[in-house]
Amino acid sequence: MKQLKTFLLENNQGMSVEIMNYGARITSILFPVNGKSTEMTVGYASSEDYLTDDFYFGVTCGRVCNRIEQGKFELNGVYYQITQNDGEQSLHGGLDNFSTRFWQVNSSTKSSVTLSIESLDGDQGFPGKLNLQVTYQLTDNNQIEIDYFATTDAPTPINITNHAYFNLGEGNGQLLDVKIAASSMLERKDNGVPSGKLLPVENTDFDFRQLTNIGERQENTTDINIQEMACFDHCFVLDNTDITKPKAELVSKNNKVKMTVLTNQPAVQFYTGVALSGEFSAYQGVCLESQDYSNAVNIDHFPNTILTPDAEYNRKIIYQFDSL
Repeated sequence: MKQLKTFLLENNQGMSVEIMNYGARITSILFPVNGKSTEMTVGYASSEDYLTDDFYFGVTCGRVCNRIEQGKFELNGVYYQITQNDGEQSLHGGLDNFSTRFWQVNSSTKSSVTLSIESLDGDQGFPGKLNLQVTYQLTDNNQIEIDYFATTDAPTPINITNHAYFNLGEGNGQLLDVKIAASSMLERKDNGVPSGKLLPVENTDFDFRQLTNIGERQENTTDINIQEMACFDHCFVLDNTDITKPKAELVSKNNKVKMTVLTNQPAVQFYTGVALSGEFSAYQGVCLESQDYSNAVNIDHFPNTILTPDAEYNRKIIYQFDSL
């Protein structure tokens, strides 16, 4: 039987990150607040509880994160059906996705760990054998660098993200301020899948180009879509993919902590955690999931997400923590 393993990454600034081999996930980020090591994410107290996790806490999502409409797509004249686990949609890779598996540990040091997984041809209905590797590294600049690398032996869709829920030491993610460098977003249908239209955020409640309090925006919205959903769960198109440019920020004014997201991915899914329940509460954490456009495999004019045998998949996400 495979065993849960955790790896503690530490730097010389008093910050630490815990990585688990089940789901290749982040289970803890501790950052100093007023000299006290403080948890920045939402998660379970017991490692074993992650084996029955329904919320994707900190996981590596794949083969395709977010949603594939009706779990169907056509590739090179062949139609594929992926397992459906979100109504009629396929969410984060289907029923037995990468978050529900033990990953192989390739290497680990005091500051980094590399994990990998092999996904065989036909896995959840996807074509081709995919080899995916993720490296987490904690730097002395208080950056968590996440590097994804993948190859395939046949054309296949791929879209990998991290699904950590952040609260920056607050009891409720609604207390945080957010900023997203996005002038447009993907129009969202009732089933959670993009329609294919890009909508400008200007003069709407989806405009987060300036630092905005999440709770106030959500509670005072006049947008019918947000009111009906009682949350944000939308894909924002980033204004640029320069890895050195901040793509999003989360700020806790109470704890005087800022988290900056940097990525070379073209979009970010902003989710305010309405579905958290049980020992957790709705809105306890906020997700900023850097990724390619959702459902791109079914929308021709979206950027291509098909990996071919003659190419390599390389994506990077950085979570930068700073005291204010």
